[in-house]
Formats: sequence, structure tokens, C-alpha cells
Amino acid sequence: MELGLRGRRCIVTGASRGIGAAAAAALAAEAADLALIARSADDLDERARALREEHGVRAFPVVADLSSAGGVESGIAGAIRELGGVDVLVNNAGASPFGSLEQIDDAAWRESVDLKLLGYVRGMRAVLPSMRAQKSGRIVNVLGIAGLAASEGYVLGSINTALSHITRSTALAVAADGISVLALHPGPTATARMLSGLAAGAEAAGVELDAFVESFGRRSVPLGRIGRPEEIARMIAVLASDAASFMTGSAVQVDGGLNRSAV
Repeated sequence: MELGLRGRRCIVTGASRGIGAAAAAALAAEAADLALIARSADDLDERARALREEHGVRAFPVVADLSSAGGVESGIAGAIRELGGVDVLVNNAGASPFGSLEQIDDAAWRESVDLKLLGYVRGMRAVLPSMRAQKSGRIVNVLGIAGLAASEGYVLGSINTALSHITRSTALAVAADGISVLALHPGPTATARMLSGLAAGAEAAGVELDAFVESFGRRSVPLGRIGRPEEIARMIAVLASDAASFMTGSAVQVDGGLNRSAV
């Protein structure tokens, strides 16, 4: 299926690893040009080089700390400069620690709000002038499934709930300018962060990590396993493409059936 992404100028934040890196690879496979933004230069140059060599696309590494207003502004401006414009923004940077209300202190709240909530908000604001000027654009906000279902052990998942509301509000505000804003809610996915969290459970249970991950997926997810980053990435590519041209404000779940809400 031709997704119509050839030559599209895509910015992916949090692109050095996990879902962000997989999303960059999926977009490059569809011949999109890329600016990869991450806080650390580690692996970013190599990742961009690999995408250029494998797919023949333009791929630029952009180092920026997206937890500050200045970092977002300079990072997005640098990405737009390298690409010569922007057609797609994939907001993906930021992961909040697990813990209940009593376990999460003010510092953790501030860090998560600065990087995840304000990072996404500032990223959207930074690309909207360019998208408005060309009367087209697509923003895909990657939000955790915790944004749709509360958990006593993950109070900071509420930031994803706020971003879901912001996604819909912004989608309504910019629809007349030809800009679509969408939310993607992945379920448990085999990223380094997820596997690190499960490693503690495996150690406590006295079993190998692979066996614990398999058991966790079988017990927790209706499809019987956790997801793979490339499965999330393929849906990001679809939402960024012409295949989703009549969608805006929508929330799409890729969670193996984990969220059982009827709405």
C-alpha cells in the first residue's frame, strides 16, 4: 500500500531509541525525509546515517533538550531549517516514572510536566506557523494507554490524559487550516524502558526476564503478549500519511486489547 509519504518532511522527537527510533525507520521506509530529535547525541548520528544509507532519504540528527522552552524552540527550528519545512510532527519524547500519588514527589511531577506535557505542547506550537502557512500538516501525539485508563501505580499517566484533551482541542482549532492532530495510545511495548521495569519483577520472582515478559503479556494483554516497537511505528506511519487524510482529533489504540473501555 502506497501511503503517500514520499518526500514528506517529518520531525520525530525522542528518536534515538524505542518507539521514536522505530517510527523514524517506518517513515524512512516510506521514503519520507526526517529530522531526528533527541536530548543526547548518543546513537543519533549513527541512526540518521543508517536511515540515509538504507532508504536513500534525507535524515538529519538534531540534538535538543525538549524539557525547556528554549530547547524545543531551537530543536524544532533547527529541524525545519534542515528539512526546508515540515509536513509531519511525531511527538514522542518523554517517559514518566511509575508510582502512586504518595510515591511521586514534586520534582518528578515538574520533570514530567516539563518534558512530556509542555514538550508536546511547545512542539505543536512550534510547527503550527509553518503548517498554517502551507495550509497542510499532520501532528501525531504518541500517548501511553494510561491516558485512557487510570492505575493506582502510575499517577503520572494522567499527563497522557491531559494531552489527549489537548490533542482534541487543538485538532478543532486548526482543522480549518488543513492541519490534522491525532493521538496514538500504545499498550505495553518492548522498549528498553518497559523491559527495565519488568526486569525488577523478574528478579523479585526469581525467573529469567524473557520468561517473566512472556508471562506478563499472557496475563495482562488479551492478545497474550506485549507489543513490539515496530508495530506501534507502522501505525504512526499510517496516521502520518494520506491513509488518514479524513481523520483529526481521533485517538487510536494499539494495545493488544488492553483498554476495555466502551468509549
